[in-house]
Amino acid sequence: MSTSNPTARGQAMACLRATARRAVTVLAVLLLAGAILADDATAAERCSRELQRAPCAEANPVCPAVPGGVGLAEGSWPVFQGNVQHTGSSPFRGPTCNRQIWSRKLKGSLFGAPSLARGFPGEPETLFVPVGKAPICALNPDDGSVYWCDTDNAGKLADRSSPAVGKGGLTYVGTRDNDLWAIDLPAAGGRDATVAWRQKVCTDGDITAPPVIGSDGLVYMTSDSLGAGTVMAMCPGDTRQVKWCINPLGGGVRNASPALSPAGDVLYVLFGGAGLVALDAQTGAERWRIQLEPKRSVGRIPNHAPVVNPVTGRVYVGLWQGLWAVDPPATSNGQPTATLLLDVGTERIETPPALDLDRGTIVVGASRGQQETLYGLGLNGRVQWRRDDLGSGRFRNNNPPVIDTRGRIYLTLGNTLIALQKDGSDLWRSEFPAPFDSSPILADGRLYVGTNEGTVYAIGDCPL
Repeated sequence: MSTSNPTARGQAMACLRATARRAVTVLAVLLLAGAILADDATAAERCSRELQRAPCAEANPVCPAVPGGVGLAEGSWPVFQGNVQHTGSSPFRGPTCNRQIWSRKLKGSLFGAPSLARGFPGEPETLFVPVGKAPICALNPDDGSVYWCDTDNAGKLADRSSPAVGKGGLTYVGTRDNDLWAIDLPAAGGRDATVAWRQKVCTDGDITAPPVIGSDGLVYMTSDSLGAGTVMAMCPGDTRQVKWCINPLGGGVRNASPALSPAGDVLYVLFGGAGLVALDAQTGAERWRIQLEPKRSVGRIPNHAPVVNPVTGRVYVGLWQGLWAVDPPATSNGQPTATLLLDVGTERIETPPALDLDRGTIVVGASRGQQETLYGLGLNGRVQWRRDDLGSGRFRNNNPPVIDTRGRIYLTLGNTLIALQKDGSDLWRSEFPAPFDSSPILADGRLYVGTNEGTVYAIGDCPL
């Protein structure tokens, strides 16, 4: 090509640039097409057209045999709100001071409460924190050092799903990629966590509710499923199998963890923001349902998880109108009865209550905007005390109060961690540089809590 003519040279260069741009465009289209095909192949592998049309098609009521122990792991706080009834009460004493023992910054947001349990019987406890794409980090509760913070899979945010730790070396957590993860735990202090299986809800169903584990090892998970609601019972062990499944449930389930009856034979699920259904824990057969308030769209934030009295079986649900108590029917063909224990007027209850059965007290928070009220009620609903001066913040989603063995109350509100005496009077408080989106959890003389930007704190080791 001659370069003596400037005009010809410019035309030639323009032609070369145009050709290069076309080549880049073609290459980009080819790469995008390849990525789409790869994504479609992955989606087809995990979500066939059949499962998209019928999300429960895989259910098989006969679970494979599982060697070793099943059920909820031993530990101080192995599941959301401490137990499968979600009472938020601990058999241990909490800290009497706000002494910070350690802090640990993790990569990613922290919206769900951690769990504290033994991955295997006889091992020391491990702190399991739902965070980022890990979707769980395992920490040494003594000093905050990280055992591991990833698996052999990549996924989306764990969001508001607290881990449920099982006896057989598996920990379960839900994520925003529509999956429940079953993570194989390494031995204590190990660094190689692997994923045994991932169960997908094929109707765009983020798993934002914490799962629970029955005494027989069944793992119960729920999903919004485009407002239709899905409930699945997963078989225990390393083999992915759905034992039973319900879709549609009749309303979406977001954030609200299911709860088990004292005998473990009934699963309670709050759906559609205001309805409660009782399901046979073994088969998924519906026993009864009750509409407590008008059905409403279920947003990402409120958490209306049911709380079950482990002695009487009464079910407590905090909703927009107030705190409801539901008494299951005495006979198989009877109907439940519902009582509005606490009318909160213009406030709303968007998080579960905590039960202190030793003192016959229910502790629940209600909010209107950034104004809040914490109530201490008798089991009959009579207000024993109230606090509307705890500071700016809101009770919503995963920040219900928790109660230690002496009736002391611990809660998060905005950027503040608060400790109260059993009568609601002040014990101590601490301000933090970032807000909380989840509750503290209790161990012997300590509590563990995380801010939403991913820092975990250990508080306690105080003088008796």
